[in-house]
Amino acid sequence: MLKNKIKELSGIEETFFVIDKNAGVARIELQFETPAELFDGNYLSKTPILSDDFMDWISSAFSLVSTDYKIDLTVKFEDMQGYTEEELRKIFSQNIGLEFKSKFMENRRNNRVAFSLIGIGILFFLAMLAISHLWNSDSVWKEIFVYISDIATTVTFWEAMTILVVQQREKRAYLKNLVNRFSEIRFIPAADAVQRMNNQVR
Repeated sequence: MLKNKIKELSGIEETFFVIDKNAGVARIELQFETPAELFDGNYLSKTPILSDDFMDWISSAFSLVSTDYKIDLTVKFEDMQGYTEEELRKIFSQNIGLEFKSKFMENRRNNRVAFSLIGIGILFFLAMLAISHLWNSDSVWKEIFVYISDIATTVTFWEAMTILVVQQREKRAYLKNLVNRFSEIRFIPAADAVQRMNNQVR
């Protein structure tokens, strides 16, 4: 039943986006009033920083389209606010570089946390073994200590594996998408986007 449903949904991306199967490209368009909507105005930076909302749209584009396809992204504006396409493309490229570096450094910090948890888990495990063998007399306190050590060992190892296996896999996929998934990026006036679409249809 589930397998049939999955088959029915195969290629559903074509219902929403223009898919060029021969080129292996999915064409996605986003539209805004002005480039200012893309930027986080709270940062007083030399280069405008893309907002979290816009980066979420980028991440969403990766997840909505099969990894079999690269992303041909067109962002169009009613008012370019004096920006040229090349300027916006450079700002976008620099922000992608910043996003990649920040996520990469975050991954390294998370890895250190995971390995620390593994170390703590090993200490709890060794303490549990030591107490079990050295504390010969039966005692409620012994049972409590062994029970707590067992839980602590399980929890720390579980959290470490979640970070190293599940979270890191997702983050590595995101970083790989940032570097490899874009086939083309355009920032153009809305009128130009309509003209280009008409030319494609012809």
